[in-house]
Amino acid sequence: MDGTQTEGFFGYLKLSKRFKNHLFTLSAFAAPQQHGQRSYSQPIQYWSADEALNLGLTIDSSQNYYNQGVQFNQHWGYRTIDGKKEVFNERLNYYTKPQITLKDFWKVNDKLSISNLAYLSIASGGGTRIFNSSSLQRDSIGLIDWDRVIEDNQVNSLFGTPNVDAAYHPTLIKSNNVLLASVNKHFWVGYLGQFNYEFTEKVSFSGGIDYRFYKGEHYQEIKDLLGGDYFVSTANQNSSTAMMVEGDKVAKNAYNAYRDGLVNWIGSFGQMEYTGDKWSTFINVSGIINSYKGIDYFQKRELDLGDTILQIGANDTINYNGEEYTSNSSGLTNVQTDWKTIPGFTFKSGASYAVNDHSNVFMNIGYLSRTPQFSNVIDNNTNTFFKEIVNEKILALEGGYNLAGKAFGINLNGYLTNWKNKPFPYGVSVPDPQDPTETIRININGMDAIHIGGEFDLAWKINKIFSTELMFSYGDWFWNSSKTVFIPQYDSLEISFDAKGVHVGDAAQTALSAALRIQPLKQLYFKIQYQFFDRYYANFDPFSLQGENGGRESWMIPSYSMVNLFAGYRYKFKSFVLFCNGNITNMLNNIFITDARNNYNDPFNFDAQSANVMFGQGFRFNVSLGIQF
Repeated sequence: MDGTQTEGFFGYLKLSKRFKNHLFTLSAFAAPQQHGQRSYSQPIQYWSADEALNLGLTIDSSQNYYNQGVQFNQHWGYRTIDGKKEVFNERLNYYTKPQITLKDFWKVNDKLSISNLAYLSIASGGGTRIFNSSSLQRDSIGLIDWDRVIEDNQVNSLFGTPNVDAAYHPTLIKSNNVLLASVNKHFWVGYLGQFNYEFTEKVSFSGGIDYRFYKGEHYQEIKDLLGGDYFVSTANQNSSTAMMVEGDKVAKNAYNAYRDGLVNWIGSFGQMEYTGDKWSTFINVSGIINSYKGIDYFQKRELDLGDTILQIGANDTINYNGEEYTSNSSGLTNVQTDWKTIPGFTFKSGASYAVNDHSNVFMNIGYLSRTPQFSNVIDNNTNTFFKEIVNEKILALEGGYNLAGKAFGINLNGYLTNWKNKPFPYGVSVPDPQDPTETIRININGMDAIHIGGEFDLAWKINKIFSTELMFSYGDWFWNSSKTVFIPQYDSLEISFDAKGVHVGDAAQTALSAALRIQPLKQLYFKIQYQFFDRYYANFDPFSLQGENGGRESWMIPSYSMVNLFAGYRYKFKSFVLFCNGNITNMLNNIFITDARNNYNDPFNFDAQSANVMFGQGFRFNVSLGIQF
């Protein structure tokens, strides 16, 4: 993909020590990386005019850019640094997430074993983006012209003079546009304790506790002033100045304000298991208590005086009951929510029956009351709790058959999942009744989905040289809801839509994979794989399913396939093994759509013309070398 250069490293360390009937293990790993991104979906004609014509679409050649090619990436260009043109990415993702784990496995006796695991992760990273993408200057082929962006920051285009704003500084240059980094830091610590007790050779009981504490720190900071000396931002109401420089925290909008998200999780589980000659069965019950809290550092700080709460910004002076209060007054605290605690639980049970030494049948059932993710509990636009917060309710049934021989294996299973309150992450936007030009975010509860399907896979070792693999899956996933949404903030407002029978988007519901593996030597193998995907429905805005569009099916993207090639070689020396692996993905360079969303270009249309899409990657390869000691 154009402009998506990648750098990455991986390090791993593990130390183990046995002490009597304990095995202590200390492990640590880290994998710092950075890579350019391609983020925006676009109309089909933007990527490929030929593909648009093949789908019977109308080409609008008046658009600034079209037929850019499926490998095109609009998020990069060239920037002159020290007289040289260098690649410069607008969208650069960077992240480092080291983790340290300490584990003790304790074999108490022949019947009882206990494990204790503690872990710590302190991570930092983010992703860059321009503050105002609509003002980006581009060259004739659509790449970002960074030199012109910098020039526009430095020079007033109307008067041809330095871009100076006397209201802030008489000589310093004010940037009109800057490169931001959306930063995500986290502190994550946890403990997992488990035990297993064997009553008999056939009956055992296991259980444990799980504790996690997570603190996520989220903000935007200025990464590059792009030729200017400062940037004006009034988002932080606790800052005494609006003049921001590189490294300062800003916010493009309320959603991106400087906030912490805190999650406290504690859970426990127990499982009884029976393993007989023919029958095996288990029952598992678990429960959790999840607590959420949000802290906002950009809203005016609060001062609790007992009979009232004052909001005081950096430059505020408030007189109350004869007293003067400023940002220097003692007792000021950042705006924060209370802790909201939500319980959840899981019940699972299953059984299997051994037909013979090589095959068995099984059935599992489960019911989950799953606590919502943080983004569906606290509205990041306001740092307040959503008005309606409910758990997902999932009833799942699964059954199947397994056959495992020396050279031949088959797995066959079917499933039925009734998924209630399936969330839209981060809620959805609806018009604000008090100001139709603005939007508010709400949770949509009662969005129920049915997932029915089956999966089949086969592996056959034909002889010492040849073996084959086959996988096929077929699903029917559809929404089972017609819904009237009452906006809690406004008792009089309700919005109705009908998604009943509309297929769930964002995944292929039919998939096929077939592979042939050739191993002419013990150390050498080749594998060619064919993949096919079909019945992939576009995502959609649920509020588009109103009136005549109620229950209207989403657009289904054309089916697609690809051929992949894998190879590997291992050479064993006396004290180490040298290995080389490689693969070619989409070796025939097929062009296909991998993701789509309806209603982008027409809010009440559901076809390819209205959709924004992403195309899959073309021919690409990867080679790795390694040494195993």
